[in-house]
Amino acid sequence: MLVLALSDAHIPDRAVDLPSKFKKLLSIPDKISQVAVLGNSSNSSEFLKFVTDITPNVHIVRGEFDRATIPAIHTDKVPVVKTPGQERSIKSNRVELPMNAVITQGEFRIGCCSGYTVVPKNDPVSLLTLARQLDVDILLWGGTYNVEAYTLEGKFFINPGSCTGAFNTDWPVFSDILGNTDVKKEEIKTDDSSSKSKDEKNGPDHLYVSDLDINGANVPSFCLLDIQGSTCTLYIYLYVDGEVKVDKVIFEKQR
Repeated sequence: MLVLALSDAHIPDRAVDLPSKFKKLLSIPDKISQVAVLGNSSNSSEFLKFVTDITPNVHIVRGEFDRATIPAIHTDKVPVVKTPGQERSIKSNRVELPMNAVITQGEFRIGCCSGYTVVPKNDPVSLLTLARQLDVDILLWGGTYNVEAYTLEGKFFINPGSCTGAFNTDWPVFSDILGNTDVKKEEIKTDDSSSKSKDEKNGPDHLYVSDLDINGANVPSFCLLDIQGSTCTLYIYLYVDGEVKVDKVIFEKQR
């Protein structure tokens, strides 16, 4: 089963909706077991309904532009917002959004945060400190609007970017989409045709997504994590020039 990571939708403030091709890809039933929403995505009831239609196991953390609480969402009278640490008031029927959350899939503990509380922002050492505090193998974080994935001291760090391509008010950051890693990469397509290329690498080499000369800003993107035992296969989806580009990255948990 798959874990879906979405972040920084900013609907309706900065974007109208997800790209239609993204929604079509994510509408396949019974494929995604859990969804992690990494902040700045709770102000649209339509977006939250779309997410909870994917799976009832939705984990939402609070972003910089989120309210402290959101209405409790129900499907067939079953509460679907299940992030550990959330407190729900029955009287007000609202759910408090936590700053951080931890979910489990296979042999992996996965931490979730928006990232705006990380100081300095997007700093690898600060993110590593948070991952250690949460005692997780994988840390998902948002708030930068840029796709990023790398390993540091045996932990896997993933930023899915903005799922709508919402604009970022921060100073532009130009960096590789994937930094120094100890993972394997394979470029794939979204259709049934054969792959254009395969390039699996080991060691701390630079890793680029589809050779795209972009920094991820204003490019809609999301990530899928396919976890089987101690192996996490990361699929990175980018919506570029009206087409969906996909790359595959493999991370092995250290024993």
